Amino acid sequence: MPEARQKITFAELRAAGVRGLLIYCSDYRCSHWTAISSDRWTDDVRLSDLEPRFTCKVCGHRGGDVRPEFNDARVPGRR
Repeated sequence: MPEARQKITFAELRAAGVRGLLIYCSDYRCSHWTAISSDRWTDDVRLSDLEPRFTCKVCGHRGGDVRPEFNDARVPGRR
């Protein structure tokens, strides 16, 4: 089984000026996504650490693709 790639940490994300995340359903047939704030996680957590913890609210599939939101105007609570 191939080794899973580790994504950047929240410290690296914040150093780049990014405060939001895009979470995509890992079921390619669903294509649901949502934008959330990254403020709740500590700097040492990796984006890849969170991926298995998400469950899609539309189809119920477990696991998500977590990506930085470089244009975080759509993230709730962001200005």
